[in-house]
Amino acid sequence: MIHPSLRATMFGLIAGIDGLGTSVAFAALIFSGTLAEGFAAGVSVMLLSSVLLGAYISLRSRFPTSVAQVQETTIAILASAIVAATATMSTADGGQKVATAFAILATSTFATGAFFYFSGRFGLGAMVRFLPFSVVAGFLAGSGWLLIEGALMMVSHTDGAIGMLQSLGQFSVLAILLPALLFALILTAGLRLMSNPLVMPAIMIAAIALFHLSLWAAGLPIEDARARGWLPELSGASGLQLHSPLAILREADWGVVLSVLPMLVSVPLIAMAGLLLNTSGLELAAGKDIDADAELKTTGQANIFVSLIGGASGFTGIGMTLLARRLGVIGRAAGLASAAAMTLALPFATELAGAVPLFLAAGLMMMLGGELLYDWAVATRRTLPHLEWAAVLTIVLTMMVFGFITGIAIGLAFSVITFVFNYARLPAIRLAASGRNRRSNTDRSASALRVLEEKGETIHILELQNYLFFGTMEQVVSAVRRRLAEDHPPQFLILDFRYVSGVDSAAITGLAKIFRMATVENVAITLTALPETVARSLAHAMQEAQDHGTVTVAADLDHALEACEERLILEDDNAKEPEGIAEQLVRALGPHRRLADLIAVMERTQHARGAILIHSGEEADDIYIVAKGSVKVQMQLASGRMLRLRTMTAGAVLGEVAFYLRGPRTADVVVEQDATLCTLTRTVLEGLERNDPELAVLAHRLFAHALAERVAIANRLVSLLSN
Repeated sequence: MIHPSLRATMFGLIAGIDGLGTSVAFAALIFSGTLAEGFAAGVSVMLLSSVLLGAYISLRSRFPTSVAQVQETTIAILASAIVAATATMSTADGGQKVATAFAILATSTFATGAFFYFSGRFGLGAMVRFLPFSVVAGFLAGSGWLLIEGALMMVSHTDGAIGMLQSLGQFSVLAILLPALLFALILTAGLRLMSNPLVMPAIMIAAIALFHLSLWAAGLPIEDARARGWLPELSGASGLQLHSPLAILREADWGVVLSVLPMLVSVPLIAMAGLLLNTSGLELAAGKDIDADAELKTTGQANIFVSLIGGASGFTGIGMTLLARRLGVIGRAAGLASAAAMTLALPFATELAGAVPLFLAAGLMMMLGGELLYDWAVATRRTLPHLEWAAVLTIVLTMMVFGFITGIAIGLAFSVITFVFNYARLPAIRLAASGRNRRSNTDRSASALRVLEEKGETIHILELQNYLFFGTMEQVVSAVRRRLAEDHPPQFLILDFRYVSGVDSAAITGLAKIFRMATVENVAITLTALPETVARSLAHAMQEAQDHGTVTVAADLDHALEACEERLILEDDNAKEPEGIAEQLVRALGPHRRLADLIAVMERTQHARGAILIHSGEEADDIYIVAKGSVKVQMQLASGRMLRLRTMTAGAVLGEVAFYLRGPRTADVVVEQDATLCTLTRTVLEGLERNDPELAVLAHRLFAHALAERVAIANRLVSLLSN
């Protein structure tokens, strides 16, 4: 059995070789051409950045096995920004250009660290998830292209695509480009065909060894190879090379740094997307949740420290972290072993970097860039809808043709358009119904119900939902316009805002348009469950409509429906309430010779407004019939507020469900208007069943009729909601 310390040492060597190789590649990508004299310092800074990131995040992370290094996704953008910035410094010397490059690195890393930290501090870890996945994929794939483009520029020593194509005829360029392409292909094939963790470092070491053996066999001195551009120029430097922070502050052209800040805005966003994607991947692999906000704070602090040395940003890498788990290196030993191995290389950073051929650095960048392009622009074709995948390709192609800034602008514009398009497709109308199939919670007499059945279509109800804005409000306006244009337009329009989260100015304009249409058509509008914020925004439009008597406000949909129903019933001469209990029973059951006997066995009682007839939890031993007045069924919510469930008027049967189920009462019943009630007790009904079955059957028919009416109303509502 391998000792844990030996496992950690083996992993540290693998991670150290990987970190050294990528540090050389990153430095060569940035510090080439007119910035070549900063290469040695660039390697040292990249390597030290990985040491600081690895050690700090390993010690502070909530996921102990985390292995952090400088990551390639942001290096591509930084290299592009630095090339663009230093290209404008035509009169500056090499030292000022290098200092400016480090200033851009430091500024970007500090901004990334601060963005990470405050996002985690205020629980905004999911903020970046508001970007559409296709946009994030496009940015990451675009970063892959920038890595490839940077590698080609490093090899050809040219800036534009035309210059790179023209340089392909030069032997000095092909002598680096062809081995770089071959190395990238071998490295990609090795990583895809073999899962052994030693594959990448083995290929890298073998490539370096083969290069130097070839030089030895050809009798070509190292300095001659360096003069041919096959090895990086070191300018006599050795050991660990670091620029003083004070020197960077003093020598950098900060005007040039400020000029590329718009380009650097995307770095924190892409870095956060990379960190959160890696965190999600590690959660799946480890089978445990990781506190994303805590990781953001820790990673943010580490990046702020790194910015003080002019270093590059980084975060936990999923590949190395999973490799540590596969090798059995658990806990904080993984990150610390990686940092320790790179620390041992620091004193020899320049010498080690000087021995790495440029084709290896260029090939490594091509491989990393190709992987990003494949993973985010090719492989996503199988998982993304066609439109979203087309957006990914559009962003990448825009970056290729017009540059990174234009690609970012296209991506952000697409994210806005996608949001508006997708959100606008959400239905703004949750439910459209009429007063015929959507009734208030008020039990009414048979004559009143007939009126509502005949004239219920004159009440039109729209339950609105989601956030109403310019993309969705037109759905509501169009629905109202169509309904008002029908042969039999409504007399009442109810707009329910219970499920509305907010409105914008365009929605306010749309509602004002609805108010004007209703005024012209003489339709009464009731707004229900109106949020306070929406009411404030609508105040002016409502005032104008209220002056014409068009708009009223109700607490909820139930009260609005009740008010509309009352007006319909009052307008109908045939809907007068029955004057007595006998007439009510005739309308419910039809004429019967024993109705008077049924009334006689009931107890008649008078109750004043506010009296409590039934308490929730009581035994259900009585059934009530409302002979006159009205009562309301209500229950107390956890907040203490009383919720009205139903209002029951003359002719309504009350308490029959709990009576038949022999269970406790489930709600309170309170007299709403002075009421006369007829009560049939369980004792009396059981006596009728024994001694007068005909009268007992008549009573059961009455109660069954009441239950059937409620079931019919409920079924109608369920049918409406399911459409």
